[in-house]
Amino acid sequence: MGYSGKYKTPNDLLADRRLSTDEKIQLLESWRDDKEALMRASSEGMPGPSRSEVLRLIENALLSLQENSADGQNK
Repeated sequence: MGYSGKYKTPNDLLADRRLSTDEKIQLLESWRDDKEALMRASSEGMPGPSRSEVLRLIENALLSLQENSADGQNK
């Protein structure tokens, strides 16, 4: 969990200029997968706060990176 404790929001991760686009995508995908696992656990009766808003932000960040990456390849 390379994102854990370093970024409060997906936008904080996006703003980190030390990371390449590929690294950002990898971290966001990992973050998304972790949040989805927590949501599944919550729906199975395990307590925990709602993660849907964080998932939406992560998906938006991933889409932004992928669109920017595609635009750069099409030039």
